[in-house]
Amino acid sequence: MSRVLLVCILFPLLSFATVDFSFEYTFHLKKDQIAEAVIKKDYPVTFPKEGILQFRWTLYQNERLVVLVDYEGFKTQYVLEPRYGLDTIKLYLTGDYARMDKRAFVYISFKAFDTKKRIATILAQFADPENRLTIKVTKPKK
Repeated sequence: MSRVLLVCILFPLLSFATVDFSFEYTFHLKKDQIAEAVIKKDYPVTFPKEGILQFRWTLYQNERLVVLVDYEGFKTQYVLEPRYGLDTIKLYLTGDYARMDKRAFVYISFKAFDTKKRIATILAQFADPENRLTIKVTKPKK
């Protein structure tokens, strides 16, 4: 009985929790066109690529988009598709918090693909609860 009561009280509270995105930018990228965001943190830079987020897409097939992400020199590859839970990447931008809800992060979401022009629409949403970052998006390189 106590578990049912606990679920009935906590579920409505947790379902209304939202993320406040401090910055959003929509990219319209051609194949292998690099999108870049420079993220300045509130502590001194310790290595050359610190704070640089780059991503690009390399393949679109069967409604799936292969995205290559390079954040601070760490390269990863993701396959995104337009289904709930499979269309978004979450990257943490700082690693110096013990509490997960206070860490800055970015969502990189695959929104649409124009098959005639071969252009992917990708949305980058930056969340910074503590306002510790300065984000500057540069125009995609051709």
